[in-house]
Amino acid sequence: MPIKAVFNEDHEAVLLEYDERPLTPNEVRIQTEYASGKHGTTMFMMDGGQRHGQRWDVDKRLYLPSDEPDPDPVPASHVGTSGVGTIIEVGADVRDWKVGDRVFGFMDVSETNIITVDRPADFIWPGFADPSPWLIWELGDLDPLTALCFEPAYVAMNSVRESNARFGDSVAVVGLGAIGLLTVKVAALSGAEVIFAVDPLPKRRALALDYGAHHAIDPFAVDAALEIKELSGGAGVDVAIEISGHYAALDTAIRAARFGGTVCQAGAISGNAAELWLGREFLKNSLKMIVPRGNGAMEYAPTDYPLWDQYRIYDTIVSMMRQDKLTAPGLIDPLVSIKDFPETFELIKHNPAEVVKYGVRF
Repeated sequence: MPIKAVFNEDHEAVLLEYDERPLTPNEVRIQTEYASGKHGTTMFMMDGGQRHGQRWDVDKRLYLPSDEPDPDPVPASHVGTSGVGTIIEVGADVRDWKVGDRVFGFMDVSETNIITVDRPADFIWPGFADPSPWLIWELGDLDPLTALCFEPAYVAMNSVRESNARFGDSVAVVGLGAIGLLTVKVAALSGAEVIFAVDPLPKRRALALDYGAHHAIDPFAVDAALEIKELSGGAGVDVAIEISGHYAALDTAIRAARFGGTVCQAGAISGNAAELWLGREFLKNSLKMIVPRGNGAMEYAPTDYPLWDQYRIYDTIVSMMRQDKLTAPGLIDPLVSIKDFPETFELIKHNPAEVVKYGVRF
């Protein structure tokens, strides 16, 4: 029987055997070759700090007090977000794909994946459901490990676009996980004059320099915001993007921004804001803070819809990857077998310096 990775009730990664089900007419079955998933976002979900004693009211769009037990925030059935593989079976109504096509798209960390190939007429955030949604592309000559990065590249591209970081602007990226590193890359491709990359882990700072950052700063060694101010002649940056999910990092982004600048809160933050002082630089420097539409509120289109919708962003990312403009050498690290994934996930939890973005090969 095939196997897949799941999270158990203790939020440990385990391997599970599963039965193959028949395809519906609009589905394809893919033999997975490589897969990957988020771990920063997964840790945020496992923490559940923004939910304790609260429930999300969809109509009011408010968290409200609740006596109900907190639901498990991590879906046990879906670990991965992106994958590469070969189509081994097609449904009766599938016309655009055939057996033998190598493809990539939203996939689970599972030996096989089923993809629904019908594409909605309008933007729809596909989520990570079973079966996986309609976003797949032909692999062609694209490096499979680059293709695994298409999903985090969405957040990177959307964060830069929604921040209105333009040609000639100065940009700081605070937090250099996979999304942060890709944000550095996208900012460089967008023509930023100078890019500051902030992270305590040396491996990630080195990658940021390779991806186009001009300065890589260790926030544990120096006051990163002060360093950015001094390196920018005292002004600070036009756009500061926080992508680590920590309040201290958001405080750094706020303090690094110049008067009238933009702070983009792209990381998912959990817990109370004990390390955030909004009455200081945020107030004095008349800053604008945004949460990118299509990141924090996935059910909504980007701000400049209908010119851009979520599918166009993904399709543009794929195009830029095919042109060798959006590349990510060294980002998939480590690359392990499916049987080693549980051990790798423990490494992510307890020694994150060893992991940039995990990849699983089958």
